[in-house]
Formats: sequence, C-alpha cells, structure tokens
Amino acid sequence: MKTIYDKLRAAQIDELLINAFQKDSDIVYTGIIQYLSSKDFIMITYNDYGLQDGEVYLKISAVKQIETDSYDLANMKERIAFDESHHMAVNPPFDMPIKMSDSLFDRVIKTLHEDQRVSLIITKDADKLKYNEGLIDEVHPDGVAFQNINKYDFSKRPKYVIKFTDIRGIEFGGTELQLLQDVLPMIKPTNHIDDVVIADSAAFKNRATQLRKDGSWLIVDTNDDRKYFYVGKIIANNDSEIVMLVVDMNGRFGGYVWIRYDDIRRLIVDADYLRVVEKFVAANQKAKHFALPVLNADRAFDNADNILVNIITQAINYRNVVRFETSDEENFVGYPMSLDFKTGVLDVELLDVDAEGESQTKQVGIETIREMAFDYLKAFLAENEVD
Repeated sequence: MKTIYDKLRAAQIDELLINAFQKDSDIVYTGIIQYLSSKDFIMITYNDYGLQDGEVYLKISAVKQIETDSYDLANMKERIAFDESHHMAVNPPFDMPIKMSDSLFDRVIKTLHEDQRVSLIITKDADKLKYNEGLIDEVHPDGVAFQNINKYDFSKRPKYVIKFTDIRGIEFGGTELQLLQDVLPMIKPTNHIDDVVIADSAAFKNRATQLRKDGSWLIVDTNDDRKYFYVGKIIANNDSEIVMLVVDMNGRFGGYVWIRYDDIRRLIVDADYLRVVEKFVAANQKAKHFALPVLNADRAFDNADNILVNIITQAINYRNVVRFETSDEENFVGYPMSLDFKTGVLDVELLDVDAEGESQTKQVGIETIREMAFDYLKAFLAENEVD
C-alpha cells in the first residue's frame, strides 16, 4: 500500500493536480506540489474558481489523504483551463527560491521572518486547528514569537509564542495576505474606531439613499443565522429594496446582491474592516485587478419601483444564473424562465437537482423572494457550463 509520501512523490514527478485532505479540518487544499521532502511539502494552490492563489506548506503528518484522480479534480482542471483561456489569472507569484539542501520548514520560517511577510500559521489547539494571521516577530530554537494582525479590530494586537511542534501548516503568498501586507501601517490600535451601526429599520431607507449618493462603503448584516455578511456599495434603492455592488474578502468585484430592507438586521457604515476593504479595493483598481475581464462591474440600475422585477426580467431575457433566498430561508440557484405578471409566480430552471425524481423547475412567488445574487464569478462559470 502506498504511503502519503509515495503518492506525493508520484504526483510531483507527473506534475499532477492534487487534493490534500487534513486530519483535523474540513479545509482541502487543491494544487500542484512545488517542493517535497520526507517530512513536508509546499503546494501552489488554487481557489474554488480555479484561480492560482498563493502557496501552502504542510507537514505530511497532518495530512489524512491525497487525492490525484476524482470528479472534483476533473472539474477543477476544467475551471483552470477555462480561466487561463480567458486571461483570468491576476495574482502575482510569491518569490521564495529553495535549494535542494534546504529544510523546507526552516526556509519558509526564515523567509517570512526576514522579509516580514504576512502569513497564516495553522496550529493544533485542543484537537482543533487554529488559524493565526500575522507576522513572525522573532525566531527561537523551538518556536516563534508571533504578532497577530486583526483586520476586524485594530485594538486587538496580541503577541504570543507558537511552538514549532504545534505548527501543522503555513499559508503564504495568497491574494488577501499580500494585500494585507500593504496596509499593515494602518492596522494599529491608535487607528481603531468603534463600529458605526444603524440598527433602526425605520432609518434604513434614508440612510441607504445617502450612502448611495455618497458612494460610501458599508457592511450589510442580514437577519438570519448565516455566518457571512455583505461588503459593498449601494448602487440603487427605493422604498423597499436595495441593490449592492459587493466585493469579496480580497477587495475584488463579487457581483451584485438585491435585498429587501426586511432582510437586513443592521447596516455598518464605518468600521476597522471597512477601512481595510477600501484600501484593498483602491490597490486592486490601481493594478487593474478589481474585476475579472469576464465580469461586468459597471452595471447601472434604476431607482424606480420594482427593481426586483426589472432584474428578473433581464435575467430571463439574457439567460443569467441567479441565486435566490426566500422568506422561509430556502436557497436555490437557477435560470429564471418566465414570470406571470398577474399571479407574481416565477418559474426557475434549477441548476442543481439532488434528489431523484425532484422537478427541474421550481415555482416561487416573487413576494417571497428576499434576496438575489447575480453576475458573480460562480454564476458566470455555470452559464458557460464550467462545473
């Protein structure tokens, strides 16, 4: 039976795309092996969309399984080829030359420390993996003094020791980490501000209108149990609904979201993290990396009534993929097919049908729709039949 090392070695020789599954985490790294030793390895990694995004150092002892041939990997190869053919690779490589005689671990630690590069060190803590983002301040014989960087709260800047024996992996060179590198001078306790929050739903409309006119960035926190929020700009609104241009965690265009005010728990109009995002966006715009060439970040929307109907009508006419969330918190993705203006019933051709015998078409009353996302990268890939 082949060991993990044997599989890694064969994959390196054949330059195979692999999935590396960790023992203590659901996070799977997909990429190509760049360097390999008997104890550890470094991979060039790809994100979920098939775009190259940084590298990861992993100890072989932390890896549960190596996959070199699967349905998921076949789909990823297709995404990578599609991205390359559309010139969608925008992330600069991380330069870390390694000699055959080098210890991979020592070289990574040395480079990150000497160059003061932001990294994400993965440690084992009480049978769970912990992700430590920041800088290596000092290198000791048995560990490092680590300066944590908190982009969400500048006032929190703990410094602590990480033992070498506790390290399971290190992410470096990724887009967000490189962008964070450039805004480090801003992330310090003296620049911390308390979040400015609008939680009164009666004030949402007027504040949304002002934010739209000012072109200000904001965070929209919805009133359900999801673990994410939207960051972006309001580009259209009326008495009951808004459209946001949203950005991802790298400060890059992430599509559009339509939301009813009823779906919003609070608006955050100033915060440490918002100031970081603004810097990310500015850096991406300067480098002409804000929007991938296949996406349209310049759409305009009318502030009149029935923004919802206008978006759905355009999606029907141009056969665009839309992600819906309804008032019962059901999520589904598909192509809007037809809208009955008398009954308000929308027919949607579902993109994914899991259960055997489940209908490919779903009917939904537009009054139950509380959120829609569209023109984002995953939708574009689906529209081009790239799984």
